[in-house]
Amino acid sequence: GMAEVFRAHKHGEETTVFLKRVRAQSGASDKAALERELGIYQKLSQMETTHVLQVLDHIRDENHIAIVTEFADGGDLKDFVEDISPNGLSVAFARDIGLAIARGLEELHGVDIVHRDLKPRNVLKHGDNWMIADFGISKNLSRLGTQKTFQQYGTLGYAAPEQFDGVEARPSADIYSLGKILVFLLSGQTDVDHITYPAWRDLIKRCVSTTPDKRPPLSEVIESMETMPK
Repeated sequence: GMAEVFRAHKHGEETTVFLKRVRAQSGASDKAALERELGIYQKLSQMETTHVLQVLDHIRDENHIAIVTEFADGGDLKDFVEDISPNGLSVAFARDIGLAIARGLEELHGVDIVHRDLKPRNVLKHGDNWMIADFGISKNLSRLGTQKTFQQYGTLGYAAPEQFDGVEARPSADIYSLGKILVFLLSGQTDVDHITYPAWRDLIKRCVSTTPDKRPPLSEVIESMETMPK
């Protein structure tokens, strides 16, 4: 709600891009939030990403601060799943999408970024790829300063419970959200009780443990999904 967003074109080019901006005279919290997001994108722009929406440019002048990214032309995961079936996708289909999201998290965690708002609305289809987007409340763990941030921020149903206590941002919070997305992919719901496949149920229950230290590491989640029966 803090920013204006646009579908845009660079002068003289046909490629469609996504532009997100706030006015320079906006409230301090709005500017600070976009500055944090810009810092995340600047970090990602220095690496090759396959499942994270790529930053293309950033603009700063006397009137605006703006971020330009790839435009995801295929919509978001929530609409995609609901358009196919209210009861979720086939196991094979859900597995492939879940792996894409997990590998996007692997890219983020590899450079000390915790997303903190992973949900179907923030997973976008760009060409044939599913990509993680929207870093408005993400945390750069390598940045100096307290890791306690964004108290009571996150999306109910997907955010790890400890986020609402304002505790340190940790990669395990994204594992919790990934588990909830797997539930959504397989059932169209967010309650683990809707999962009837035993192997998937076991993996997801570990991901969504209310105790962060009991959640499996991302590498284990990826390995489990890769070997999961279809």
